[in-house]
This record gives sequence, structure tokens and C-alpha cells, in this order.
Amino acid sequence: MIAGPKNSTYSDTILYHWKLLTASQCIPWLLVHVIECLTIVILNIIIIIVFGKQRQLQRKSTYMIIHLAIVDLLVGAVNGPLWINWSEGSYCDIWEYNRPDINWVFILERLIGFQVHQVSLFNLVCISLERVHATFRPFKHRFIKKRVYGVIMIVTWLVPLVVNSIISELDNCSYSYVNCELIYLSYYFALLFVMFFCYISIYLKVRSSCRLQNHGAACLRERKLTRTLFVVTLGSLITFLPMMVFWGFTHFNPRLLYMFFGQSRFHIEMSVITFVFTSSLINPIVYAIRMPEIRAGILQIIFRKAPNPRNPIDIPLENL
Repeated sequence: MIAGPKNSTYSDTILYHWKLLTASQCIPWLLVHVIECLTIVILNIIIIIVFGKQRQLQRKSTYMIIHLAIVDLLVGAVNGPLWINWSEGSYCDIWEYNRPDINWVFILERLIGFQVHQVSLFNLVCISLERVHATFRPFKHRFIKKRVYGVIMIVTWLVPLVVNSIISELDNCSYSYVNCELIYLSYYFALLFVMFFCYISIYLKVRSSCRLQNHGAACLRERKLTRTLFVVTLGSLITFLPMMVFWGFTHFNPRLLYMFFGQSRFHIEMSVITFVFTSSLINPIVYAIRMPEIRAGILQIIFRKAPNPRNPIDIPLENL
């Protein structure tokens, strides 16, 4: 399973088997991951700045998008470097990975640092549920208090933390007969199923109500936002799919671990990690393509252009 270092014995075993890989075999992946992490950080910083500067973007329906951009930024700034340090230090003859000597630092690194991408995925689940509520209960959705979104953001961090803590504790117990990989698979499949079910429900609801001709501006705006978030979620599902397939094959057919032992498995795992990080890379790109006000804000930041009356950034959101 592609996960962070579990304990010193596990890391020592990794080091023993994987030091056959030379620096020339690993440096290309190192460059790919470094460039990917830098791009993730830069793009999401730009998105956060745009949301911060444009007051018309700071509405309740975009709070979860802003939070997702912050989480994606942490994927590139925290999660990515930790994976680079562990994978290149454990598999390759470039540097040696050493787990932190201070226990609480190791716990934070393992339960939070290595799993930020899980927070990003769970945030997408919360966004899917929020869009369902906006579609089926639009009137009630408009009167949701801001503190509710704050609670949801806290939950997006707590749930992955609790799940990883439980799995970590079970994995370290020698008397435990629980299959931790199966728990991980079930957890991820549950998240993917919830997102799939939410957007199927939204599609059926929108299709059944499309015969109504008189839609309010707020309703049209929410539908446009829902379509944008659907594209974001679909992209994330595609990027997480290789990891799920790899876990599934190695869990139900453990002999594959030995068939792909050595350089082949290293390249497979590095490819899977690259796909997982790509989720945080495509999100800001989708925002820029699908949301004219964000695209105009990005152009304003890059070219230092003041907005003019005909600039899309000044178009009222009710007309989008």
C-alpha cells in the first residue's frame, strides 16, 4: 500500500531492498515531483489571492472552494516534500530517510503531513453534499449560517485524522487481525461512492426541473457553480483512481507485490503518487477556465491591469 513510513523496522526493510536503485533512476522522478509541487503551490497561492482580493467571490457558496485551495496548497508545500523525502530517501541512493527522533513530530508527520491529500479528497465529499443541499433545498441553503461552514472545515480535517489514527493503532498492534489495507480501501471507496451518488442525484434533479422556464438569477448562479465543482470532483476521481486500482490489485492478489518487486514497482508507485498530487494541480486550472471572475482576477495579478467596466470581473454574479 502506498502510505507513509509506518515504523523503523518497516523503513529498514525498505532501505535493505531498494538501495539497488541508482541516483540516475530516481532523479527524473525527483524532478517531476519537485516541479509538480512548486506548480501546485504557485497556482493555489494565485487562486487564494484572487479570492481574497475579489469581494464578490467571498460568499458562502465559495467558502469550501477557498478551503480546498488552502488544502491543495498544503499538499504541494507539506505533503509533497514529505513524500519526496521519504520515497527518494528510502528507495534511492540519493539521501537516507531518517524518521524524526521526537515522537510527537513523527506522529504529526505520519498522521497529518503524509495524509493532507486525504483532507483534499474529503473536502470534495463535503462540497458534493453541500451542492446536493443547494440543489434540493435552495431556500434553506441560502440561510445557512457561516459558522456551519467553519464546522464542516474542521470535520474535513478531523475525519481523516481519526481514520488514520485508528488504522495506525491497529497496524502497530501485533495481536490485531484487522486488515488495514482493506479498511483503507473501504474508506476510499465510501468517499468515492458518496461523491458519485451526490452528483447523480444533482443531475437527475436538474434534469427533472429543466422544464421550468423561470429560474432566478441566484438559482442559475448555483447551477453554474455546481457544474464547475462537478468538473473539479471528476478530475480528482480520475487522479485517485490509479491508487485505488493499485491498492485493490495488491490486496486481493498479494503475489503482484513480488511480481513488481524492484525497479518496476518503484516506477509504478511513483506514477501513482504523481497522479494523486495532480488532483491539487488541476483544481485551480479548472477554476480559471470555468469561472470568468477568477480568470479576470488572475490576468489582473499577472499583467497588473486595473479592471475596466467591460472586464468580466465587474460582471454581476447574478448574470453568470
